[in-house]
Formats: sequence, C-alpha cells, structure tokens
Amino acid sequence: MYNKIAELSQIKGINSRHIKLLQENGISTAEMLAMSSQIVVSEIKGLGEKTVKTLIWNARNALNMTEFTPVSEMDENTEFFTTGSSELDRILGGGMQTGKVTEVYGPFKSGKTNLAHTLAVTVQLSKKKGGLGGSVAYIDTENTFSRSKIIRIAKRFKIDPKEALSKVFHARIFSSDHQDQMILKAETLCKNRNVRLVIVDSLMALLRAEYVGIGMLAKRQCVLNNMIHALSRIAEMYNAAILVTNQVAVQIKGLFSADDAIGGNIVAHGCHFRIMFKTKGFSSNSSLKRRAIIVDAPDLPPEECEFYITSAGVADSEEVDLPQAKSLEFDIETVYEESEDDDSFDEEDEDEESESSNIKKLTDIKGIGKGTLESLKEQGIHSVEDLLDADPKELSSKISGVSNSMIEEWQKQAE
Repeated sequence: MYNKIAELSQIKGINSRHIKLLQENGISTAEMLAMSSQIVVSEIKGLGEKTVKTLIWNARNALNMTEFTPVSEMDENTEFFTTGSSELDRILGGGMQTGKVTEVYGPFKSGKTNLAHTLAVTVQLSKKKGGLGGSVAYIDTENTFSRSKIIRIAKRFKIDPKEALSKVFHARIFSSDHQDQMILKAETLCKNRNVRLVIVDSLMALLRAEYVGIGMLAKRQCVLNNMIHALSRIAEMYNAAILVTNQVAVQIKGLFSADDAIGGNIVAHGCHFRIMFKTKGFSSNSSLKRRAIIVDAPDLPPEECEFYITSAGVADSEEVDLPQAKSLEFDIETVYEESEDDDSFDEEDEDEESESSNIKKLTDIKGIGKGTLESLKEQGIHSVEDLLDADPKELSSKISGVSNSMIEEWQKQAE
C-alpha cells in the first residue's frame, strides 16, 4: 500500500502557480495528481508537458507508488456493510464492499434505485450493526432521489431520520460534464465529511442522451473511461465503496433477446463487481420479488439470490417493520416521489396545515395519496371505516408497494 500525503505543496518541485492551476482543474491532492494521466493533465493551460511529467513522477515517488510491494506486506483493509437483505449480502461475500466499484444494472423498476437508497442509510449504521458509521455522496442523474424514502429506511433501521438526512450529500446532475465535475467534488467529501459511499444513479443516463450515433461513440467512451477511473481512484484512496447503477439495452441473439448493460467494455472492465437485477413475472408491478445475479467478480462465484423491494428499502421479505421515530415531527409521507412505490401527493386531497384535524377521509391519513387511494378502492376500501375493518396482511398482499406494517400504521392513525 502506498504512503498517503494530502497536500499538493508536499510534492517536490511544485510552486504556488502550479497548485492554483491544478486545483482550478479539479486536482486538489497529491494522490489525485499521482493517479492522473500525463495526457489529461498536460491539457491544462499554463502547464507544459515536461513540467507535468516531472510533477506527476515526483508525486508518485512521494507516495511510494514507484516500488513493487511483496504481497505478504499488502494491507487488506476491505470493509463490508449490509445491503438490507441477508441473501444479497450472502452472494456478495458479506455485503457492499469498500475499495471497489460495484455496478448494478437491470431494467426499469428492477430495484436499482431502491438499493441505492437503502445503502445510503445502511452505510451510516455503526460497525456493530452492519454499517461503517459514514456518510454518502449521492450523484443523481435521473432525478429519482427520494427524501421520503430515506426517512422510511432510517426508521426501519432505527436511525434518527433528521440525522440520516444530514449525512446524505445529494447533487442533482444535468449534463455529462456536470456529472464528471461532481465525481471529482465527491472526492473532497470523502476527505472532509467522512463519506464512505459514493453513488452514481445512473452512470450512463446523460451520456446516452448526449452522445448519439456511432460517430460519437469514441468520444463518449473516452468521457466514460475518465469517470470510471476517477471513481476507482476514490475507492482506492479513501477505502470507500462505489455504487454505479446502469441502464440496459435489449440485445437480439438469434431467436432470443436479453437485457445487457450499456457502456460496453469500458464499464465491463472498469467495474470490479457487476450485478444484474431482474424482475419476477411479466410485469414489474406484479411482484415485489427481485432476483440478483453475480455476473462478474474477482473473488466471488457466479451465484444468484432473491430479495424484495419495499417502501422501506431492500429486504428479505415484503413485510418490513417501520417503528415510529419520536424525532420525526414533520409530515414526510405525502411528499411526491417518483420511485418504486406509486404513492403521490394531491394538494386538493390533503391540507398540510391540518395535521391536528380529525381524519374524515382516506386521504387525510399520512401516506395515502391519490395513487394509493385508487388501489385501495379497487380492493373495496372506500372509507376510513372500511380501512379499519380490513385485514392488514390480506390487504397488503393485494396492493403492490404497500406492506403490512404500513396498513397497520394507517389504521392506527384512523383510530
């Protein structure tokens, strides 16, 4: 393992002008410079090729990166934290792993974003409870991040929701160069804010939209390669876990078709672990059960398992307990979110300022929005009285995305 120094000023032969130019271009530490390509750094105006080569080599010498190390002396400091599902933890060899880039790909509603939200909370757990006691940097390229889901998952794992939210650093991304910029910014958070997990959800969404056609493929893959290497560097330098979700494209193979991750060999070779998520049945809404398959891993067999996506994250069953958090004193269930559960908020049905008023209709209950109301009506639940008379377990089995504990909570509010 190489030595670590934090400041650029500790590199032999560097001056204040060099430091300023490097920092303005996102290279803020000696490690970042040592792991950078001479070709890329040479593009910085004001730095000549000879100067760049000297500075990079000096940085590598200072970090002891120019010597071979006997394997017996290598420091294995890999750590694991839970995914929320013991079965998924099992096939991953103990859970989400630090120091590596993990890609999860699958079709729409297969559970990729649900896993990302779950990991954003479980990484905050203490090591005794299966976490790392760290924070998370969440790079959101599809605008699918849900504050409400983080709160529900925090309640499930008995974490103060306010504290959980304070440790999730979110960035909404609008272009591929913005994505590249915020990946570099995440490195600063690893250094200053104890970030142990970086999530990119999803990796290819913006690149896929901006670089269209075979003529743009080489340029797109170059940009993608830089992103993957930057994430890999962060994982190595700060012993952080990296999760990238990825979209799929349908590949025609003879008479058959199959989903395959986009991004080509750059992603395939750049990610250490590749996991494919699959839905069960013909419709992603027909069941909450999902299947995870280890496609590629350096030290794991090609296993697979089943897990469930729920309103409170990835789990081993559809039913997840959500204890009421005492510190939660604000309405969070009625915020509109575009995620695996289809609840939405209708301002005409719900008055946020009347929390203390009597519940007279189903939409007066926290967590029941317009979408859920329609699902309840389909099961014969038209009034508060009907909800109180319903069997929670039987009703939850008929409505996708609604658990037994959620219905019990609704009944408690109605009472």
